[in-house]
Formats: sequence, C-alpha cells, structure tokens
Amino acid sequence: MSARRSVRFVTRALGGLPFLAILLASAALAKEPQCPLDLATCLMRFQRMHERPWLGVNVDQDSTGRLLIVGVPHGTPAERAGLKAGDVLQRIEERPAQEWFAGKAGWKNGDKGRIDVLRGGRPHHVELRYQAIPEDVFAKILGTHMIEGHLAYMHKHGEHESQPH
Repeated sequence: MSARRSVRFVTRALGGLPFLAILLASAALAKEPQCPLDLATCLMRFQRMHERPWLGVNVDQDSTGRLLIVGVPHGTPAERAGLKAGDVLQRIEERPAQEWFAGKAGWKNGDKGRIDVLRGGRPHHVELRYQAIPEDVFAKILGTHMIEGHLAYMHKHGEHESQPH
C-alpha cells in the first residue's frame, strides 16, 4: 500500500481531515506498546480486520501465547453469545484462534461460528452470529492504535535518541 493510499484509507476510516489533524497534532502518551510494523503494513492489516467478521472481544496474549479475553463490550456479538472476560480463546471454527484472526474469507452477516474457550479451566463452547465491525468502532480502534502505537513513538525531524557519551 503506497503512503498516499494509506493516508486516504486512514482519512476515510477516521471520518475525514478534522480527525486526522487532531491525530497529527496530538502529543499522546501511549497506553499500548510501539507497533512493530511499518505504517503501510499496519494499515494493510487493519484493512483485513475491517473485511473479516467482528467478534467484539478485547484480548491479551499471555506469556504462553494464549489469548485471554480481557473485555467483552456491551452490544457485541461476543456478549450476545455469552463470552466473558477471563475466558481463554482456544479455537474458532475448529481452527486455532490466532489463525482465524489472521483472516476469514467468504462469510456473510448472520453466519454462525463455533467458539471454543476455557472457562475456569474447563472446556466451554458458544455459537456466535457474525457481523461486520461497525464503522464507528473500527474508526476508534484504528485511531487509538495510530496515536498510541505509531505517532506517540515518532520523533520530530532532527531529534535523535539520546546516545551514550
């Protein structure tokens, strides 16, 4: 994805130039670590996220690589399916959760999928009805990531990391 196309994608996703101006002017204190991806690669991954079904869970990967659900926002497909904070994602549609998150093609709003979790150390499964991520939710996730994962770590032109003397 070219830099110009990346900016158009961000601008469209975030609702136009006013938000982009705020984003660029912000001196944000990052709550998330620096994104290891260059901007174009990161934006391509967000585009794929935008094109796959939305579960509506906040996850954190623990030191063993497990995906722990740390939040289930109100009104999400995950909440309607009965997923809970503390559940550990095991499999989605018989595939490892990380593999499923990498991309799901050929789905439609309303399709159902099986999600296997560990709840209190015991296997548990739910059936979830897929839906597309709402534009406002996507814009918020993308905007927060761009501020906290990229812009908060950018240096002004001419500034350098302090070097040992």
